[in-house]
Amino acid sequence: MNRLPPLKALRVFLVAAEHGSFKVAAEKLFVTQAAVSQQVRLLEDYFAKPLFIRLNREVRLSPAGAALLPHIQQAFKAIEEGSRALSVDPSPNQLKITSLPSFAARWLIPRLGSFQQAYPEFNCLVSTSCDLHDFSDDSQDLAIRFAEGGKTQLMEKILTEDYIVSVCHPDLLQTKDGADLNLGSLPLLIDDSPELKQVNAGFVREMGGKNQVVLQLLDSSLQVDAALNGQGVAPVRYSLVYEYIERGHLVCPLKCYWNSPYANYLVAPEANFERPKVMAFTDWIMEEVRAVEAHWQVFKGSYKFSLMDD
Repeated sequence: MNRLPPLKALRVFLVAAEHGSFKVAAEKLFVTQAAVSQQVRLLEDYFAKPLFIRLNREVRLSPAGAALLPHIQQAFKAIEEGSRALSVDPSPNQLKITSLPSFAARWLIPRLGSFQQAYPEFNCLVSTSCDLHDFSDDSQDLAIRFAEGGKTQLMEKILTEDYIVSVCHPDLLQTKDGADLNLGSLPLLIDDSPELKQVNAGFVREMGGKNQVVLQLLDSSLQVDAALNGQGVAPVRYSLVYEYIERGHLVCPLKCYWNSPYANYLVAPEANFERPKVMAFTDWIMEEVRAVEAHWQVFKGSYKFSLMDD
């Protein structure tokens, strides 16, 4: 074929395929259902094969339609990103950041004042979410995520690797008669997130394997709160607790750590990283996380932890 398919028909096909309905596609595109059907037939004539299987109340992709869809999705996404790269930032002085709740509460917010002092021309709007923003609109400039790299088509800039250590309130390790403490008697505080299942298994084993799990949480910040209140021993990310350890508010009962399979990333479309406010924030936070790594090297050496790859 020496020419491209009609762009309008491709757009209609994309919306209809993603919603599985010509009726919904018509509503989304502000056209009639007949107009949607007409554009789909135009595309089917172009390819000389059906792209949908028509049913009574829905449509389903044919094998040809299913094969075509990911290419059309990728093409329109590239067009959207290119258009966004050329568009004017609608709010050049407001930096909109989305972060995991734990990172926002334990790390970002306590430090954000220094960014505001260094860059008073920018004001920050921070929201929290465990889902990665798709950046299909301008509601966010930048995401901070604790994740595996290379899992999205967005640009990722690694902030810092992270490590899992065990922490608890120092009073939890005190015995009344001065006898040796049995770690197997201590209650456990588990972050039940799927990414920590393997770490949790190693942690429970090192603690003795017979401890009672008193709290299962899906938010590391709540896990830290519970540990600070003496409710048990928790495996948590070092970046979230290193200052509490330095101040003596938390101690580490296990002399070992786990390499986390995840790292902290800045994530956004490539064009967003060219925005002055995002560039300023990136420079600032990259400098801030260097302190975390420096503290980790001292901490690791002074405690003589042995690396565990469970």
